[in-house]
Amino acid sequence: MKCILSSLSVLAVAAAESTVNLRVARDASVSFNGIQCNYDTVPCSSIPRGLDNKLTAFRGNRDYGRVLLGFDLPLNAPTKCVLRVPKPIENSGDVSLTVASTDSIWEESTVNGYTKRIDGEQVGSLEATNGGELDVTDACARAVNHKLSLFVDTAGGMVTFNSLQSGSADVFVLDYSF
Repeated sequence: MKCILSSLSVLAVAAAESTVNLRVARDASVSFNGIQCNYDTVPCSSIPRGLDNKLTAFRGNRDYGRVLLGFDLPLNAPTKCVLRVPKPIENSGDVSLTVASTDSIWEESTVNGYTKRIDGEQVGSLEATNGGELDVTDACARAVNHKLSLFVDTAGGMVTFNSLQSGSADVFVLDYSF
């Protein structure tokens, strides 16, 4: 009898876990550089890129850009969180990415290199030439007000992904288990 009850308890716990696939809710490319745009009249870092069709990360000598992602999380505490990185639509060779958590104090339509600091805690790295996955469970568990923001940085040349505004189904996704 004890064995049957114990087995039923294990089954009940296993059946209780759920996973939801959360598409990115907000995304943007954020430039951090000293380059001037618009005929050398405006710093490129000050231009919001949150409503563009593409997300771009790059690393140059003094200039770089990062992808900023925002997810709205369920109220349930996570047991596992996995960031699914889509296959890049453009890249300049092998794609090595680093992901860092950051605060969620930003708006997609206005975020830029002046309004969003480069801060946060590194979550992990992955090779993503053909897409990939990264466990971000600790970052999900530390999310404030059920919002998770992540910076995606490249160790090398330019890499481009579809943004929410592209209309593509191939965007960043978070597999959230609870």
